[in-house]
Amino acid sequence: MKSYLNEELVKQIFFYSDEKRLDPLIADEVDIMQFAEKLEAVLRPLIAADEHKRCVIIVANMNREVANQLNSQRP
Repeated sequence: MKSYLNEELVKQIFFYSDEKRLDPLIADEVDIMQFAEKLEAVLRPLIAADEHKRCVIIVANMNREVANQLNSQRP
C-alpha cells in the first residue's frame, strides 16, 4: 500500500494544527481531533487522485475511448 505521509508532511500539519497559538506548539496542547482533520484534509485529494488513476487503468482495459473521457474528468 502506498504511503501518503512522510515525516516532513506530518510535522507541517502538526505545527499548523493549533491556529490560535502564535508561539510554537507543545505536543500536549495539540487538539488531536483537529490534527486528524487536518491530516484527512491533506490526504483526501491525494488518495482521490490515485483512485481516479486506477479507475482509468481498469476502464482502459475494457474501453479505451471511455477511459480517455474518464481521464479528462477531474478526480
